[in-house]
Amino acid sequence: MSVPDGLMMNIWESLRMGEIVLMERTDSGDQYFGFYQAVSWGRSKGYKVAVIDILDSLHILKAKARLAGLDDGILDNMKVIKIGGTIETGEVVGWIRDISEPVILAKKFMETYTELLESEGPTLTAVVGLEKLFVASEFSPKNVQVIISAISKYVGDERRLAVQFLKANVIDGMRQPVVRLLEDIATTVIQISRKDKATEFRVLKSVDPKLEGMTIKM
Repeated sequence: MSVPDGLMMNIWESLRMGEIVLMERTDSGDQYFGFYQAVSWGRSKGYKVAVIDILDSLHILKAKARLAGLDDGILDNMKVIKIGGTIETGEVVGWIRDISEPVILAKKFMETYTELLESEGPTLTAVVGLEKLFVASEFSPKNVQVIISAISKYVGDERRLAVQFLKANVIDGMRQPVVRLLEDIATTVIQISRKDKATEFRVLKSVDPKLEGMTIKM
């Protein structure tokens, strides 16, 4: 099913607290517009906005949004948990600098994130740079289970709505099953790709049957 341009907001409005939404970019395009749109929508709903910033992805997305002419003020004043990286962006409330040991990383992340959720109201959590966890040299396939388990823990946690931004084509062929696992965990999967001169958003699956199969071209 195709719908007219401008109805992406209908998808955001259909999302429920407790969901994990996977925004899966299947081509080489950027994610800054989807990230900007998600944060703008979350602020309009009165949600607190938190970002899980993996290896300086937030800095890159903010810079690209600004260069594209978007109001990057929308992307200011966000609580940030940094995983790796060197660039301080946003209001950093936790910084896990060593990502070489996934078990320790997952433990430290859950401690920091749980504290954040307990101190805030309803929270929109944007995860940026997720693919980098699976292509970093420190992450062998045997450690994928640790990351997947950490993500799975928050499915159904109605204190937050999580939107994960993933560039699937960055993950090599041997690790492509990771993408299928992330799709399986997510409650809503939106695949994004460039078709001619339009960007296509396709709802691969959703807990809301009315959304499944919906395609939006912008």
